[in-house]
Amino acid sequence: MRSSAVHLAGRNLVHKILEKHLVGTIGAVNTGDFVSLRPRHVMTHDNSHAVIQKFRGLGAAKIKTPSQLVFALDHDIQNRS
Repeated sequence: MRSSAVHLAGRNLVHKILEKHLVGTIGAVNTGDFVSLRPRHVMTHDNSHAVIQKFRGLGAAKIKTPSQLVFALDHDIQNRS
């Protein structure tokens, strides 16, 4: 087995996914750990304004990688039928 395969043996799927995307930490993730991740995409829907306000409240001035954003609209407000 490769060393990375040995490291992942016995880990659940969530641990494996988290460990592949950690930022600033190397090693195993355990239940209850606080982690920082760099997601490929981030998604929001109807509450986009609330999410933007939350980020501003955290001190975020701009979006570093706009291509990460996904906005899902789940209300058909234009439909008149």
